[in-house]
Amino acid sequence: MSKCQQQAVFRYTWPGRDEACICLEHAMQMRGVSEAMGFKLQFIPLSEQDQMTATCSQNVKDEDR
Repeated sequence: MSKCQQQAVFRYTWPGRDEACICLEHAMQMRGVSEAMGFKLQFIPLSEQDQMTATCSQNVKDEDR
């Protein structure tokens, strides 16, 4: 497993975890999971400047990259 290398566009906090950055693809997946659990997850857009340096914090299988 390795970290997703896509540009992050949001920051979010999952309960019990530190705030992290996430790309659009993984944000859509995570939203689906949270809604299925009945949990409203807030995604906060990153500024353009932050998007220039932030990458997605999600782990991906190497064969999915």
